[in-house]
Amino acid sequence: MIIKGKEIEKELRANFSKKYRRFSGFIDSGYLWDIVIKTINDAELMRNIKFCNDVMKIPPVKVFVLAQNPALPDLKNPEKQAVGAVFGFIFKDIFGYTDQESVSCVVNTIKTATRFYNPAGEVIIREEE
Repeated sequence: MIIKGKEIEKELRANFSKKYRRFSGFIDSGYLWDIVIKTINDAELMRNIKFCNDVMKIPPVKVFVLAQNPALPDLKNPEKQAVGAVFGFIFKDIFGYTDQESVSCVVNTIKTATRFYNPAGEVIIREEE
């Protein structure tokens, strides 16, 4: 699969709240949502997040938080969960990863995060044209 950030964003906006109803209010909710969308539309950063997940076994949420430091404030529980749900949706529902595991991840206020494995096929993240 070849995908661009705008396609990921479109799928996220169209279907995230259907699967993760609890977090439907996160869409367009402000500063943190805007940072997530900016990240999704940064092809190089998304490739790095995917590489760290696949090769280094570092959860996407940890890489996201580290990439945003110090611009990212300490996250509260609902924010941590919403960001985790977004990356879960991206990796499982868009990229097609079939398995996941919770791993220790001490960054910001996060103690554990999910990493994903066994993608259904190759995922290539392209720059916008």
